[in-house]
Amino acid sequence: FVLMPFAKEFNDIYQIGIKEPINKLGLKCQRVDEIQYMGNIIEEVFNCIQNSKLILADMSGQNANVFYEVGYAHAIKKSVILITSKVEDIPFDLQSQKHIIYGGNIKFLREKVEEIIKEFL
Repeated sequence: FVLMPFAKEFNDIYQIGIKEPINKLGLKCQRVDEIQYMGNIIEEVFNCIQNSKLILADMSGQNANVFYEVGYAHAIKKSVILITSKVEDIPFDLQSQKHIIYGGNIKFLREKVEEIIKEFL
């Protein structure tokens, strides 16, 4: 399950850098905006986090919603991989967690996501 801002500038990052390499490995990858559900969006996000084996979270821009959702995932002991365009977007206390700094390079992100998912499997 992927946590990230729903802004246009993140579309290629998600589609090409994250979703394609995960799907290539035969796994399901999705964000909450791809799911049909009824009710409260945060309840659906929590449900998806609970039912996912692995969470990828793009911390770029320090989006408050993503931080909140990452906190929830950590609280329920889910495996979370942080990704970001620049290291400054990952708070000091989380820098020891597994993370990818892609610096705006989608090709690099794609390679690293595939590598980490293979390690996870």
